[in-house]
Amino acid sequence: MFIVMTPGTQHSYYLTQKKRVIDLTWPPPPRKTRPDLKGGLLRLLHGSPSPHSPQHNVDPAAFDEAVKVLDKQDIELAIEAFTGLGYEVTVRTLR
Repeated sequence: MFIVMTPGTQHSYYLTQKKRVIDLTWPPPPRKTRPDLKGGLLRLLHGSPSPHSPQHNVDPAAFDEAVKVLDKQDIELAIEAFTGLGYEVTVRTLR
């Protein structure tokens, strides 16, 4: 069973029975033609996450349900669940 985790920009899960690692990466925000310096400075001062971060865009309950799919060691369903939440999913084997 995985430790309770909240949506973040990067996660890695090791599936012991399948001997696979599932890496989750949150895609970067779309590039703007002009950077929003004022908004970036305010977020930095207040310590709040970016509006494009998974903390703003992913429902924690849905993330927990997707993690429960990993507990069942079902790679295909896990890929579908996390892709549906907006993550980029990479599956790799350990050597």
